[in-house]
Amino acid sequence: MRTDLLRLAVLLAVAASLGAGQQPKAQPKAPPKPAATATATGVFVGRSGKPMVGARIMLAEVVADAEELQARLKLVPSGDAVTDSQGRFELKGFRPGIYALVYQPAGATALLPAETGIKALFAVDESPMPLLHNVEIGKGASSPDRVWGRQFTLLKGQTFMADGKSMKIWNATVRKNPGGPYIEMRKGYLWVERLADKSEIKFDAWSY
Repeated sequence: MRTDLLRLAVLLAVAASLGAGQQPKAQPKAPPKPAATATATGVFVGRSGKPMVGARIMLAEVVADAEELQARLKLVPSGDAVTDSQGRFELKGFRPGIYALVYQPAGATALLPAETGIKALFAVDESPMPLLHNVEIGKGASSPDRVWGRQFTLLKGQTFMADGKSMKIWNATVRKNPGGPYIEMRKGYLWVERLADKSEIKFDAWSY
C-alpha cells in the first residue's frame, strides 16, 4: 500500500512539474477596426435629375442577416449630412465598409429610430398579372403610393417583378411610417454601396 502511495505521489509530482513548464498558447488577436475617420462626397438627385435640396442623408449598416431577409438598418452615429442647393453632400467620420443610404426629404422633422427592420421589403404580394414570369410591371406607369405591410409605403412610380401569382418590389422609394426613414430599392435589393475614404457617391430617389 505504501509503495503504491509513493508511486502515486511521484507521478503527481512529475505531472505537476511538466505542467508548470508549459506556457498557455496565446490566442490570436482580432485585427483592429479601422478608425472612423473616412469621408465621402456625393450628389443626391431625383430620378428626374432634379437636385434633392435640403435632404438629410444618413449612413446605415445592414446588420443581423447576410441575405437581408431578416436584416435591420442601424443608423451610424454622426454619419449624416444635409444636401446643398445642388444636391451635394459630404459624409464624415465613418469606417470604410458597406452601407445603405437612408434619408429624409427637406422639411421632415420626425425623430428616426436607431434601427429599422426591413424584412417586409423582401416579402411578396399577389400579382395582378399571374401569367407573367420575370417581367417588370409598372414600368413607365405613374402608379400612386401603395401601402406595403404594416409600416411601409411605396411612393409613386414603384415597379414590381412579376413571378406568376406573386410579385416583389423591384424599383421603389420606400417610406417607413409618415416621417421616415426613406429607403431606396433597386432591382429587388436594398440600395447599398461599399464606401472607402474619399469615395464619391451618386444617389438618386426613384419617386422624385
